[in-house]
This record gives sequence, structure tokens and C-alpha cells, in this order.
Amino acid sequence: ASYSFLLEQLGVDTICLMRSCNGLLLFGHRRDSDSYDSLGYIVCNPATEQWVTVPSSGWKPFSLWDSDESEDSDSDGESSNCRFTYLIFDPAVSAHFQLVELWSDDCVSVEEVHTYSSETGLWCKNPSEWSSDEAVSFFAGSAFVSGMLHFSVTNFDAHQEKIVAVDGEGKRCRIIAGPEKSGDAAIIGQSKGRLHYVSRRADSTSKMTELCIWVLQEYNTEDWVLKHRVTFLQLFGRMSCRDQDYNVVAIHPDCNLIFFLQYWDLQLKSYNMDSKEVCTLRILRVGPQHIFPYVPYFAESTAVAGKH
Repeated sequence: ASYSFLLEQLGVDTICLMRSCNGLLLFGHRRDSDSYDSLGYIVCNPATEQWVTVPSSGWKPFSLWDSDESEDSDSDGESSNCRFTYLIFDPAVSAHFQLVELWSDDCVSVEEVHTYSSETGLWCKNPSEWSSDEAVSFFAGSAFVSGMLHFSVTNFDAHQEKIVAVDGEGKRCRIIAGPEKSGDAAIIGQSKGRLHYVSRRADSTSKMTELCIWVLQEYNTEDWVLKHRVTFLQLFGRMSCRDQDYNVVAIHPDCNLIFFLQYWDLQLKSYNMDSKEVCTLRILRVGPQHIFPYVPYFAESTAVAGKH
């Protein structure tokens, strides 16, 4: 969908899809005349065409604020190179949503944590509990399971892969050992209510040749089970691939499917773990793109009160 009703009603020039969670979508938006510190959000329910705007958290790209030419940088020195924003919405628990924004200087480590609640309408800066020796696999996505966001994290010193669970206030609530000691996460996701982890494996020449799909059978344990393995020859018709050749973009929330994008021809494809079939879904016009699972939520909510 073009979401033209958002562009028309809100008077913004562009919107960018950022996240999806239980029927709500998170967009970033900015008018061409806006500065970076006014970069804000829209949370939208496409099924009801309801939306609400969320103000900027105050994030500013570090490159704009580290030069001698900048005369109006924050006295607190709050700035970073990149931010990663996540949407939390669990209608079984609350009609309200939350945003968790992780600020990073190097797109790997977490420097600051900022959170927003639709109940209070306020952004809060929370103490960071992240260690400097931890690398977050931001580009492997996140999974919303059991009311928390889950991220794949590597400990630099121990070379140990782990899953860190974060609540709506940005607090680290649980650490789960990864299915492989030194795994390479392609994506983590949720399917059938369970946490899934897709890792990449390499051959003796360090070329990526295989995907392994793991599932955490019981959430309160660390009982990972290898659900499926598939070679790159089966997926791409190539013995090996480089990171710039493809991207695993999503796990189906109800079926044994994974979705991936071939960058060399921009084909969005699915792989069925049961039938072992690869299907081409469509050819995209541009890439890469943000691609997320979406399940409609038809109930209207006071948290997203605007309507077309």
C-alpha cells in the first residue's frame, strides 16, 4: 500500500517503514524542511487506518555535531552515529505501545537507551546496561517473544553468541545462550510463538555455504533444537555467497517458511522447510528494503487515535 492517507493528512513528504509488531507498523518521517533533530515517528494500524505521531527523541547524527562549525550542539553532548528503533505492542496485555531506541556510535555497541510510552506520551533516557565488549547484531533483526524484544549479541572477549531480552523500558531482563558458541546470526525471529535463530555456516575456505534454523522449544530453558538445514546451492543455485549477495529478511509467524532477498536480481523469495521448495514471490524495483511480517489487527485502539 502507498499509505497516501498518511502523507496527505500529516503533511509529510516521505515516510519509511521501520518495524512491525502485532498489527501495528512503525514509520519514520521527516519533512524536507525539517532538521535531523525533528525526525519523528508514526505508529499506524493499516487495518483500521488509525495512526498517531510520536515526536523526536532528540537523536542527532554524530557527524553533524562533532565539527567546529556547529554552534548549537547540546550541552549534554548527546549524539551518535546511528539509532535503531523498535516497536512493542501486545494487545493481550495493553492497548498502549512502546518504542525502544538504541543509540550507537559504531552501529555495533549500545551507548544510550531511550524509550517512549504511548500511555505517558513521553520519551525517557534510561541507564544503559550494555557492556562495551558486546556487539549487537542489529542487522539480524529482533524478535518479540513473551513480551520482550530479543537481540543476537556477541561477546568480543569470549566469542560467545547469546540472545539478550529487553523490556519496554530498555532493561535487560534475560540472557539466553545462543545455539552455537560462535554462531553467525543471519536473522532472529518469532514463529508459532517460539524464538527462532537462523545462523550461517562456512566451509573450510570461510565461504558461507549453509543456513541453519534453530528453535527454542521451551522459552524458560535454553533448549535449542536444530529445526532445519539448507545449503546455498538449494537456495540460490550457488555453492557459496557473500553478505552482499543476499539477505534473510523474515520468518513466517505461522508457517515453516523463511524469506530472503537475492540482491543481484532483486528477487524476493521464500523457502519452505517442509517441502524444501524455493518460490519467487516478486521482483522488487529497488533494494535493499525493510521487509517485515505483518498480521492485521482489526480492533480500534485509543493509543492510535487519528483516523482517515
